[in-house]
Amino acid sequence: MQEEIKKKCDEIRDLLLEKNISYGNSVFDKGLLFEVDPMYAIQARINDKLNRIKSKETYMSENDLMDVTGYFILLQVLRANMNDRVSKAINSGEVIENPFNDSSSSMPDDWTIYGPDEEGTPI
Repeated sequence: MQEEIKKKCDEIRDLLLEKNISYGNSVFDKGLLFEVDPMYAIQARINDKLNRIKSKETYMSENDLMDVTGYFILLQVLRANMNDRVSKAINSGEVIENPFNDSSSSMPDDWTIYGPDEEGTPI
C-alpha cells in the first residue's frame, strides 16, 4: 500500500508541476480582469471542484480527485508562503502591505505589519 500512496503522490506532484509550467504562477496572482486574492481564488476553485464531485450522478473521475487534491496542496503552499513572509517581516521590522505576493495589494491600505517593538494593528 505504501508504494501505491507514493505513486499517487508523485502523480499529483507531476500534475501540479506540469500545470505550473503551462500556466506559470497564475494561481498565486490576482486575476487580470478581476482582482481576486489568491487565497480566495484557490478556495473558490476547491469549492467548485467539490460541488462538481457532489453533483455528479455517476462517479467521481480521477481527474476531479486529482484536481481537488492539487488545489488543497496549492492552498497549503500559499499559506506557508504567507506565514513565512509575515514571520520574516515581524522579525525584521519590515512593513509589508500584502503577504500574498509582492506585486499586488489585496489587504486594506490601513493594514500594516509592525515589528515586535512597534505599536500598531497587527494582522
